[in-house]
Amino acid sequence: MCRGTEFEEVINFGDTPLVNGLLTEEEFGTEEVKNLTVVQCQKCFLVQIKDVVDSEEIYRNVDYLYFSSDMPELSNYFKIFAQYVGRRFLTYGDSVAEIGSNDGILLQHLREYNVLGIDPAINVALRALKRGIPTLPLFFTYKLAQKIKNEYGQFQLIAGFNCIAHLNDLNDVIMGVKELLTPDGVFVVECNYWGDMVKNTNYALIYHDHFSYFTLKNWVDYANKNKLKVFDAITTPAQGGSLRVFMAHNREMTDRCQNLLRDEEKSNLNSYEVAQKYGKSAHRKAKRLGNLIRRLKADGYSIAGYGAAAKGFSVLKLAGLDEKQIDFFVDDSPAKQDKFTPISHIPIYARDNIEEPDYFLITAPNYKDVIIKKEKEYIKNGGKFITINSEIIDGVH
Repeated sequence: MCRGTEFEEVINFGDTPLVNGLLTEEEFGTEEVKNLTVVQCQKCFLVQIKDVVDSEEIYRNVDYLYFSSDMPELSNYFKIFAQYVGRRFLTYGDSVAEIGSNDGILLQHLREYNVLGIDPAINVALRALKRGIPTLPLFFTYKLAQKIKNEYGQFQLIAGFNCIAHLNDLNDVIMGVKELLTPDGVFVVECNYWGDMVKNTNYALIYHDHFSYFTLKNWVDYANKNKLKVFDAITTPAQGGSLRVFMAHNREMTDRCQNLLRDEEKSNLNSYEVAQKYGKSAHRKAKRLGNLIRRLKADGYSIAGYGAAAKGFSVLKLAGLDEKQIDFFVDDSPAKQDKFTPISHIPIYARDNIEEPDYFLITAPNYKDVIIKKEKEYIKNGGKFITINSEIIDGVH
């Protein structure tokens, strides 16, 4: 974001496979591992991946297995957002574009406007097209933005939900956004919030797909540098804690945005001191979980992962857990069922096709409450859940 060249290490996961690179049995042995180290720029204090993986490997060379519409309650989350921006920023006849539109989960709620999705994962773009949502299966770049402008004109609203952190060349992206945005248009970004990651010692959000972990100050400084202005921002509970930032060519900053900036300043969030403390706390938290799981396994209990999610694989890696402790995963996404995790080759099943374990480790932590609510019968029959905070949830607790 700032072209800085001085970095300090925050946390090192070691050599790690790409989290969404699930396998069939025939593909065993073809997976690669890549270093996963998080550092912090000492110029702008952006927290980021040290060794960036080529996006082609994540989104183009394999089937991308994250379909937004398969995620519990996510459609309603985007429906509420669509209604909000419709009331606040849009009128009949306006155009809306979404970068990283996945299978159209947001744009389906904005069909009354002229919508266009852009997503490089061909298989998810095809699903959006099947649902009747115009989608370009391409990476968003400045050159692409110029071509879109020639064909579609400019857009009153451009959104990027949980995708901007997946892009390495932010300068190219912001140039493209400025090219496509109408003079009074709004660019809204939602991304993982470093402030909540620190507050909750949340290390589950760290994996190769996430290149950056943002603060509000990161965005304010970056927008100013690019002749845009952050005028509003809020935090949301999505994905374990997200930051939603609104930018425009020229709008007055809201009180809630100013308050969030002041909170960051008071907590010294944009500092290496805080980042160091986070790294140490994350290692302690992961060690505690790993020790709990290994102790239960040594006592003869069966343990499965609930949700073959990217976040869960990060948890297992830092906690030092593999096929020796986790018997299998269950996942509601058909795209993941009957596949295996890379390296450890743990099988992934549909929830209905298993012999129930003594314990489920919730490896989709942002859906903990949804999972527990859904599994009342399992708990009633004596089943127990373990959270990434090493809590045990059963019929008593």
